[in-house]
Amino acid sequence: MSVPKPIFFRWSGVVLRVRHCPRFIVLPIFVAACLSASAKGAPANAIVLFDGPKGAAYVQATAITLNGKTELRVCDGVPKIDKRTYDALPRTQLTGATSLQRGGNGVMTLTVEAKPVCVVPANLKFDKSPELTPAEAAEQAVLQGVTVSSSLPGAGLPEFKPGVQLVFVAAPDAELAEYLRARRANSEDGWQEFLVRYPSSARLADAKNALAELHMQSAQAAFAQYQQLVSAHKPDIALLKQASAQVQSANQSAGGYRPATKLMDAINKELDTLLDQDRADLQAYRSALQNHSKGYSHLAAAKQHIAQLVEVRPDYAPLLNLRREIVSEQEKMDATLANADSLVSAKRYDEALASLGPYAAFAAEVPRVDAVMTAAYGYHFNLGRELAERRDWDQATAEFRKAVAIRADSREAALALNNAVTESAAARNQQAANLALVQSQEDARRGDFIAAYNALAALPDAQRALVANQLAGLARDYAPAASRRAQKLQEVHLPIRGRADEDAVREACQLLDRASSLTGDPAMKLKHDFLSGKISAYYIEQAKLHLNKPLGSGVGLGWLYLKEAQSYDVNLGIVKDQLKDLMATYAPVYQRRGRLSVGIVIRDQTSRRNSLGFADQMADAIANGLDPSGVPVDIVRRPVEGPDAVQPNFLLVGEILEHRVVKNAGLETLQSKYRAGTHEVKNPAWVQANSDYETANQQLATAQHSLTDAQAQHKKKEIIAAANDAVQQAQQHADELKHKVETTDQMLVEVIVEPYQYTKKTVDLTASIDLAFRINDSSGNVIEPPVSLHKENHKSAAVLENVKPEDTEGITNKSVEPDEAQFLTDLEIEARDALVKSVRERAAGLPAKILQEAHSRAQRGDVDGAAEEYALYLNATPETSSPERQEAAKFLHDQFNLMPPAASKP
Repeated sequence: MSVPKPIFFRWSGVVLRVRHCPRFIVLPIFVAACLSASAKGAPANAIVLFDGPKGAAYVQATAITLNGKTELRVCDGVPKIDKRTYDALPRTQLTGATSLQRGGNGVMTLTVEAKPVCVVPANLKFDKSPELTPAEAAEQAVLQGVTVSSSLPGAGLPEFKPGVQLVFVAAPDAELAEYLRARRANSEDGWQEFLVRYPSSARLADAKNALAELHMQSAQAAFAQYQQLVSAHKPDIALLKQASAQVQSANQSAGGYRPATKLMDAINKELDTLLDQDRADLQAYRSALQNHSKGYSHLAAAKQHIAQLVEVRPDYAPLLNLRREIVSEQEKMDATLANADSLVSAKRYDEALASLGPYAAFAAEVPRVDAVMTAAYGYHFNLGRELAERRDWDQATAEFRKAVAIRADSREAALALNNAVTESAAARNQQAANLALVQSQEDARRGDFIAAYNALAALPDAQRALVANQLAGLARDYAPAASRRAQKLQEVHLPIRGRADEDAVREACQLLDRASSLTGDPAMKLKHDFLSGKISAYYIEQAKLHLNKPLGSGVGLGWLYLKEAQSYDVNLGIVKDQLKDLMATYAPVYQRRGRLSVGIVIRDQTSRRNSLGFADQMADAIANGLDPSGVPVDIVRRPVEGPDAVQPNFLLVGEILEHRVVKNAGLETLQSKYRAGTHEVKNPAWVQANSDYETANQQLATAQHSLTDAQAQHKKKEIIAAANDAVQQAQQHADELKHKVETTDQMLVEVIVEPYQYTKKTVDLTASIDLAFRINDSSGNVIEPPVSLHKENHKSAAVLENVKPEDTEGITNKSVEPDEAQFLTDLEIEARDALVKSVRERAAGLPAKILQEAHSRAQRGDVDGAAEEYALYLNATPETSSPERQEAAKFLHDQFNLMPPAASKP
């Protein structure tokens, strides 16, 4: 047999020479030598940590031994230990170590100077098995020592099972023992108990941080689950509340705990997002309140939702401020409803209804509002029925109208109202017909059959139908009386020389027209047509007098006279051609002077280099803006100048005072980094996988060696089967690691980054537009104070050049400078819109200026001038009844016997 050669091993500059020793225990020998440097005879004191019946527990003991000794054997790198190997294992001592524990795999690990080594106890027995694994060897370890104290009353040293840990101390330390027990339990109750018992401990910060970390783990788990549900559009505020509570507990446990602060910021962002929904609901509620429409559900939803959010963070200022607004709105409504309820109790139903104000729109959503409206509705509806039973139809109608106004969807109220209106109208018609009949009978007794007939004929259709028989009876006497009356008027008042003659001839026409329609007498029709021709010719002459005034100054009255002439000649055609020629001739003048017309002149006071076409653009915008303004207006672009030119009623003079864009540019050189190239480096993942694979191969070889030995020694089938299983497991593990090595890239490509310079060009644009306009009347007088408009805009943009495509800082080329023309165009659009808006506002006041001028001329005695302004006012205002239009019509009737049509057109 050959003698093994000595092995030389270098460790930190010291060379060791070892003879007759298996090579796999060379390093552990040296480690053990280091560990044995401590004094061998010193007693070992330890805090023994283990799991008791109620959780983590400890025993403090001194004179700690394993199998009666403080000596252990180092087994690092030794998968199997037989008697010969065991005797060769290095020795070490408990004294000087930090801790000793049995891991979950059953192996004992001794920690010295933060370095863990595998150890087995002394006095190992190989009676039952010639070979032991480190875990099997640890099963023979018996923990012995003198118990000093324990967290469990009466407890002694536990069995040295997997999970048991010994922490070596210089002397028994109750505070440290409790700290270690709390750390082993790592529960909120455990840490809280330690903090209460040792509020001044040197380990206070560590304990608080550990407790804070526990809370943070719960907070992060709840927050992550909440975010998952948000992604699925099913947010659970309870999870956000749980996360917030745990974060706050973490902050309370360790003030200023950074992870807690960071997570709380994330929670606040989620709250801000959720608050946006409540803000939108509050705004929708306020809009509904303003528009008198449904929308209380928005406030109710916001109130309920924000109450849940307050539970998440009761101290979050944005949340509290929004809740204050929501509660304020609810309190306003509650106060209003309380007042309305008290008025209903006092039977002041209309006051109660009025007190609801805009809240009445919430009747379908708020039962209290509905109750107030129901009470008011019932009051008016029942009162209306009582009045209807007494046949007081006018009052009944008023009450039913109030009921319908409260409940527009009430069918019974609508039917009752329709019936009351019908009955009320029938009663009024009968009453009016009776009064007219009395007057007619009185006139007939006096022999005035014209007045008697007119008293009934003047009634509205519904009332006239009630006296149809009486009218028919008077027709026989009316026709000859009307003919005689018309003949007298004709004899006295033809030719027409003034207002009295005009009124008489008009009356004669009306008498003959009615008499002719009643009798069908051709002679009366001829007389009527003769007088209509006379009055129509008279009006044409009057029209000519006004139409021939210079510069269209009388076209308004002249056109009204033409319309009067046309109304008398409409079925005759006696002066049809003459009317047609006059209207065709003067229609353009009437369009310009008889209706509201505005000329537009825009003057450019700039250098015009930057504003070519801008004046035309402004003029077009004003014209288009005034066209649909709601006021009938004729727009005149570039009015023709000259002594004979007919000018528009008003002239809008615009000025472009400034219209320019200024560009400034600055240049600077900046630093960045780019990818200059790449090189290959070893992949750390591959290195680790390869190392694990080599270790697995060693373990496989050991397992195969053990199987071979067991088979050679003809050991029991169970031992051989176990060894065979170990080989298969080791083989499977080695195969998996081999696959991992083969599928992992051995080399990684690493980027080489170097600095470089690029250019940044800052372009600054400033555009400004100054506009002004004024409105003059046809005489050139300014009727509105000049209006000035100023628009300005500023824009800066950075243009990046010479940026490398391989830039690693996220910088890219931006080579497009701002478009000066587009920048100025955008400002032009803004200025144009502002100008059009201001012009429309001023134009809306022009009819009032016209009416004011009519008053002024009437006060000066200029009747014709006032009439022209009144006619212009009627053509410049919408065809709706108003006191001003009535005033204008009355003036034209009183002064010129004209009945102007509303907004008549040529």
